[in-house]
Amino acid sequence: MQKLSNFEISSVFSERIYRGIGKILEITHKNGETIYHSQFHSVSIKDLGNVGMKITFNAGKKDYGLSVPHKEPKAMNNMGSYRVKSPKKGERFQINIMRLNRTVLSSYSPGDQLGFLNLGDEVHDMFCTDEKNEFTTISFRIPTEYGIYGLGENFTTFNKRGKVLYTFPADNYLLFASQVYKGIPFFLSNAGLGIVFPRYEPIKFDFGQTIDGLIMISIPSTSFEFYILYGTPIEIVQNFVSMFDKPQMPPKWSFGLWWSRWIGIGPQSVNQVAEVVDKFTKEQIPLDVVVIDPQWLKGYIAGVTQACSFDWDHNKFMTDNAVGDLLESRGKKLALWINPYIEFYGTGYEKLKHCFLKDKTGKTALVPVQDGNPNKPNRGMVDFTRPDCAEVYISLVADLMKRSKARTVISDFGETVPPDAIDEYGNPGYMIRNKLGDLYQIAAFDGVKRGTGEGIIWGRSGSLRSHNLPIKWGGDSNSTWEGMKTALRAALTASVSGAIFSAFDIGGFAGKPDKKLFLRWSAAAALFSYFKLQGTTEREPWAYDQETVNDFRELSELRYRLIHYILDEAEKSIRDYIPLVRPLLMAFPEDPNAANIDDEFMLGSDILVAPILTEDEIRSIYIPEGDWVYYYNGERTGGGKWVTKQEGFNRVPLFVRKGARIKIAVGRADNLEEYLKLPTQISEF
Repeated sequence: MQKLSNFEISSVFSERIYRGIGKILEITHKNGETIYHSQFHSVSIKDLGNVGMKITFNAGKKDYGLSVPHKEPKAMNNMGSYRVKSPKKGERFQINIMRLNRTVLSSYSPGDQLGFLNLGDEVHDMFCTDEKNEFTTISFRIPTEYGIYGLGENFTTFNKRGKVLYTFPADNYLLFASQVYKGIPFFLSNAGLGIVFPRYEPIKFDFGQTIDGLIMISIPSTSFEFYILYGTPIEIVQNFVSMFDKPQMPPKWSFGLWWSRWIGIGPQSVNQVAEVVDKFTKEQIPLDVVVIDPQWLKGYIAGVTQACSFDWDHNKFMTDNAVGDLLESRGKKLALWINPYIEFYGTGYEKLKHCFLKDKTGKTALVPVQDGNPNKPNRGMVDFTRPDCAEVYISLVADLMKRSKARTVISDFGETVPPDAIDEYGNPGYMIRNKLGDLYQIAAFDGVKRGTGEGIIWGRSGSLRSHNLPIKWGGDSNSTWEGMKTALRAALTASVSGAIFSAFDIGGFAGKPDKKLFLRWSAAAALFSYFKLQGTTEREPWAYDQETVNDFRELSELRYRLIHYILDEAEKSIRDYIPLVRPLLMAFPEDPNAANIDDEFMLGSDILVAPILTEDEIRSIYIPEGDWVYYYNGERTGGGKWVTKQEGFNRVPLFVRKGARIKIAVGRADNLEEYLKLPTQISEF
């Protein structure tokens, strides 16, 4: 079997010679679009009013099966004043966009005025194609005083200036900066622009690494469309989100604490599950969701199998519903691990053996081995592009929910597609990774909803359509201080890329966080969209000492006391197409100091969270514009300045917008449902 590491996406884009599409020979108008014709190409522009524009490029070669279904965006707010300068007949194709009398998008260079420079047409021309008419580059300039943000959850800097990124998903264990789990071809700038490609193929984004100031986008297609959106970061995100499947509100219980352990140390019996749940109750730490990693699967071997048979291991868990019955009696919900790979045995194989991706000879394309382990069994991947196969998978998940009394799934993996697979249009495996990940997550979500009546998954892979299915999770971070900062930064990048709800594992996945790191990570997660313990070592606070238990209890209670506020803001997020957690860039677009802050965030509209991400008990915090009240003591401070706060490991610095009225639960309970029944008080700040 071919190792995944043997395939490098950068090689797909290398060693190509590009030529500009030439001068405009004719300009025509049809169906509200202006079409610019060169000798062999055409570019059409559709004015979408104050929301932006749609650009369609056509070099005569059609691609099939890689366009993402979407709606044209419609303005949800007043986007401000924009002016567009379009090219004339006899000119090269370039557009200039001005906002408030400032140029925010233009050609990088007006051309080679000296007449003998050979920098490549892709530097000067907005559109170029390669010699085989298979690839296109789109080049332009956004002034360097503005930042570039987005491309979905990724693990490099928050501002992408100077970076090269590919929307090419991979099993990104330990969060390499150059890799992603989800390919989201959408970015925005605080210049007042956003750009989205509703496409599934991998796209290369060079944000000034080749030449400072030059944005160069390379796509393996010569027939595609993309959109330039106008507005503030929040307005752009709203319009981006509106283009794809409507965001879904997850069930209320999902906003409580989730607990999980990696299979290697996870519970191997119903009694062991009961012991953990009882310990949370004894320590008076509320708990809502218990995750069973793949040890529930018959014959699963940790680090070897990495496939889903949909069959319970009755030697460990007695019956399909034993764990579900236990948790139901304790007021908890059950989540089960699944993935889209099927080993060649069991119920999953019998139902799906006709549904695997095939190679060009018609044989099952085998999922490649990530780590080179020769003991891993052969696995096939479900071809979710086939509606009949997606339906079988949906039915398997729905049946699993019903017979197990489970309420959701951890829809893990999905990034790796067999390289030698082809879809019905002849697209190779590397071209359809985003599509397969997207359709897998949609199938998992639909299966859970069919089986339980509620829509929620804890998904790792995906793309544009599944991006707003709750919940998007940041994968396997490492248990270091740098890993914590990376996980938070990636989740905030997911937010600025339109993910309504995002999450990360407390303490990181791989390794053993020390006590201080565990508590600081817990504090950051306590006021994030979601709150989940998971890792390759114990993540329960009693794995450390009683002081850690007490500190974690306080952090957990802080979240549960604020649960009315969190739920209200979550519902507003769904209604308004705005992420629940927002980087300061989104909430304060006119504040230049807020643009690149990647370790503070807004939880909803009124709470500013500034987690301490070091071993110290003190940090410097930027307070954005407005008037603010420190949550713990009522101290008031004005915005637009830096302050210093010191807090122990049982607290996270919080500021509330002056004038906000926050509903707070009074008392203590065992789970979120019971917290919602407690008396409440309104705190006015």
